[in-house]
Amino acid sequence: MGNADLLVTNAKIYTARPTDPWAEAIACTDGRIVAIGATRDTERSAGPKTKRLDAHGRLILPGFIDAHTHLIWGFELGTWIDLTDWPSLGEVQERVARYAREHPDDAILIGHGFDYEALQAGSMPGKEALDATVSDRPVLLTSWDGHTGWANSRFIRIAQRIAAERGRDVGEMQLDPATSEPTGVFTRTFDLTPLVPEVQARRSLDGLRRTVSEASRCGITTAFDVQVNREDVHAYADLRARGELTVRMRIALYHPEATDPSAYAGFEASKAGFQDDWIQVGAVKLYIDGVAETGTAALLDPYTRDPSARGPALYTFERFREIVAEFDRRGFQICTHACGDRGARLALDAYEAAARANETSGRRHRIEHCELLAPSDLPRFAQLDVIPCMMPRHSAPELTARWRDAVGPDRADAGFPWRELRDAGASLAFASDWPVAPMDPLLGIREATGRLSLRGGPSGHRITMQEAVDAYTRQAAYACHAESTRGTLVVGKYADFIVLSDDIFTIRENRLASARVIGTYVAGRSVYSEAG
Repeated sequence: MGNADLLVTNAKIYTARPTDPWAEAIACTDGRIVAIGATRDTERSAGPKTKRLDAHGRLILPGFIDAHTHLIWGFELGTWIDLTDWPSLGEVQERVARYAREHPDDAILIGHGFDYEALQAGSMPGKEALDATVSDRPVLLTSWDGHTGWANSRFIRIAQRIAAERGRDVGEMQLDPATSEPTGVFTRTFDLTPLVPEVQARRSLDGLRRTVSEASRCGITTAFDVQVNREDVHAYADLRARGELTVRMRIALYHPEATDPSAYAGFEASKAGFQDDWIQVGAVKLYIDGVAETGTAALLDPYTRDPSARGPALYTFERFREIVAEFDRRGFQICTHACGDRGARLALDAYEAAARANETSGRRHRIEHCELLAPSDLPRFAQLDVIPCMMPRHSAPELTARWRDAVGPDRADAGFPWRELRDAGASLAFASDWPVAPMDPLLGIREATGRLSLRGGPSGHRITMQEAVDAYTRQAAYACHAESTRGTLVVGKYADFIVLSDDIFTIRENRLASARVIGTYVAGRSVYSEAG
């Protein structure tokens, strides 16, 4: 007779372990798995005080690992005007005006989620459209991809003041080529908002609590927050101290382009200060390019709509290589944002050079997004042990209209090459990129397994259900240097698992949308139950 805290029986358990993928029951003690397998064997771990759970034949998976998300937005912004349903320009103006009337004491109005094409086909509206809506307070609205900002004149004045104080542009404020006046558009808004006092005043632990709770509802048991400012890491520790952190956090510290090397000691201090089961800092986030929708992704060949442009790289290769080599030497995993194929190649080249110069291995540096990749670079991911971290929802037709227009049909059809990366031996990890896309991993799984070609019919980039689940569990754990404790359900690992309403391995494709998480367990403890 054993002393397990929890015994789950009558289940169909996908362990994600390649050599032994299925089980019937699971037992856990002190937050870890102590038995898994056939019911008759696992029952031996139970005792008189063991809590028993009958799964009624439902599917159990390892807890989802969101390998690229931004939960910290909940803390940094508190609340914002929701534009993720892609309202038209007129609808955005009405929504902002209504929010302003209902929140007269807010020092700044912030919204997120507008779609480029829904807002205004072919181009961005200017500051005048927002000035006509709200003129007494600064307004900043960000696109669904989190890069582009659209602001009124009040916010522009704040940005100009910050630029003057720092002696450089911050946020890539766009200027009218005819008048040299600010248009109200920023292409790197996330570099600017942490410096705006009115935004800093919005920091809210309640906001972070909401985003973490939503992650638990979606079955996410570990999240990799890939862009956290050093001064904000404490928010996760504060939530944990209150007993309200229900998601294990991996954190990448953000390295803005203008970061001075004198700050690197602070990066190392944060890394040393957060190293436990719940909060671990071990990575740094860099950007090498932007997004194709605004012509800022670095491409090998020119943009379709502008044959003279290939998109800028944020750094010279020499400077980027120096930064990568320094963080590699200091033992950091490096996560580089690269949407364009040239951006990805620069990152691969820099990683290869750093490993050679430092004689290091096993860092598992990553490239985030990988929307476009040159065929010759596909094998390099496996050869260099570089992780392609990709977001299946980003490939959805409803999200990619302007992206397809920018890169053209041939590159668009070859984009998001999940199947090719897997076939080339890469360890593909999936993620949401919330709030850029919905947090729910089941949406990403549906996209990955049911993707359609832009020319009609099933896409050749599709992967199987098991491969998609693995990309959100076992391979995502590998991408986070966490495979020793999570990602598969085996004895000794964390008892982090989820219960689904339906068996996604056998359900018909047209019913997959009905599948949902009905229970989430972290360390053997229920942190979400559909039953309440």
